[in-house]
Amino acid sequence: MEDKLTLIQVFAGTSSQGAVLEELPAEYLSDQKFKLCASPGLALGLAKGDIIKLHPNGDFELIKHGGNFCIQIYKEQPIKEKIEAVESIVKKELSGSLDGFHNGSLAFTAPISNGFDATNHTFNKIRDVLEAEYYYSNIYKNPYDFDDEELVSWAEDLD
Repeated sequence: MEDKLTLIQVFAGTSSQGAVLEELPAEYLSDQKFKLCASPGLALGLAKGDIIKLHPNGDFELIKHGGNFCIQIYKEQPIKEKIEAVESIVKKELSGSLDGFHNGSLAFTAPISNGFDATNHTFNKIRDVLEAEYYYSNIYKNPYDFDDEELVSWAEDLD
């Protein structure tokens, strides 16, 4: 059987040097469609389990929401023991995961079935442990327009 797991590069923003792409593990489905195997630490509008159509330049279209929140935290010089502690908290309380950690960027996945109240409760604890704010990176219709707080339809229906 052919291995369908691969690394893809998705658009995560721009810098003074041009487009910033983030590498993510994904399962190849067909016709440039991929299922994400981890939530991104930089890219917005995506989470683990989402099915996307990927364009050659890294732009993507969300084909199907995978049922997860992607929650991102940025913390300069986090302490390893604290990272291990928050990984345990998100797994135990939300059946979630810490999908990635690189240069102070942490990417978490939490099933939306937990709802906003329980997820906020848990991430408030994590915020206190890490002394850093968290951000739901896949709940906004226009994730790269920080003045637009309109929620995607599935997020509007949660508690």
